Amino acid sequence: MHTPWFFVSYAPTPPSVGETDDGRPEADKSVREFYEDLLGEVRELSGTLAPRSVGHLDAADRGGARSVRALHDCHVFVPVITRRYFTDVYCGRQWHALTHRARRGTLVPALWTPVPTTARPVPVDLTLPVPAPPTEPVPVDGEALKDYAKGGLYGLRADTEHPEYYDQCVRRIAQRVVQAVRRAPEPRPDSVEFTDLDDIPDAFAASSWHPLGIAVLAPDMNHLPPGRRDTKYGRGPRDWQPYSDGYGTPLAERTAELARNLGFAPEIRTYDQAEPVFLGHRETRSPWVLILDPWILRDPTALERVRAFDSCDLPWVSVLTPIADDPQTRQAADDLDRLLRAALPRRLSSSRPIQRGAMLGIDNSETFNARFMELADSAAQQYLNRVPLRSTTTRPSASAERPHAGDQEDRP
Repeated sequence: MHTPWFFVSYAPTPPSVGETDDGRPEADKSVREFYEDLLGEVRELSGTLAPRSVGHLDAADRGGARSVRALHDCHVFVPVITRRYFTDVYCGRQWHALTHRARRGTLVPALWTPVPTTARPVPVDLTLPVPAPPTEPVPVDGEALKDYAKGGLYGLRADTEHPEYYDQCVRRIAQRVVQAVRRAPEPRPDSVEFTDLDDIPDAFAASSWHPLGIAVLAPDMNHLPPGRRDTKYGRGPRDWQPYSDGYGTPLAERTAELARNLGFAPEIRTYDQAEPVFLGHRETRSPWVLILDPWILRDPTALERVRAFDSCDLPWVSVLTPIADDPQTRQAADDLDRLLRAALPRRLSSSRPIQRGAMLGIDNSETFNARFMELADSAAQQYLNRVPLRSTTTRPSASAERPHAGDQEDRP
């Protein structure tokens, strides 16, 4: 039996009633065409006339003996990434099986459609793959890279004005596959590590919640800035309610509920509790969102504490500033804006427009919800960029760590 060089893992679209004769899902036509395109590029780049078993597309035979053997033996695992991929139990089992093999395999993700950070239960780099040095990457147009990140391969296929963008990205993925195959050790014919995917855990079910810290910097009714009325405040900073929208629930609690809907496991903290993490005195274990009441900046001590926070490089912390909807706040708008600009000069000068707008004031709960969803995901992505991605390679073995002589030229 031929060992497949690469295994394409895919979560099929659930079939409509009567769509297939045996009830098993078929691969989407567009995904099958991508598989054929990738197959052709791998053959061309490797200079081989290998049979079709050079690749394996997992769809109709999901969990079957042929599919399990291909997963066991393949050198490269190519997951076709969509939102559905991370909720598909077979995809989760395949991921776990590949990443826990004794013989190392290589993960080369192919982004099919955009997936927010919060919908990814495992760390995975979704940028277009790049071959390791000294191999020179096949050229890809700069706009193609942007479009790939924005819409994935599915979006590139729909671009009739620049069909070459899709071809360039598929060729780059194929180049990474070929390089990984050339460096991979051949499996032993008698090696068997798993024979039934039903016995393998779902890699995505075990870690489906991302932690998220929510810090609140606001006065309480017993520690208000001079002249500030207490109508928006409670016994602690977490009781602050800037918006009069009828919910009667503190903003921090509502934000935590929104975070849970996005796939986060939120933890609400006061600024006093979060400050050691922000100032580097304690290692962060999650991305953060800081919710800031500009009224507290009338306290010179609080203003200096926020300036110290602003001086730190914390891309994994997003700042949102709700502007209360009471008349006193509207009358003090210019002064509060001045204080915000004095407290956050570095962030305001270096952030994207959406981040600057969120820092300078959000005046209603609907906009706050929308900005939170965007900026919480941005903080999560920045946090994941700080930690080593374990999804690019699987657990190494001693034999896999030693490079083969001449592996730059050797053909598999």
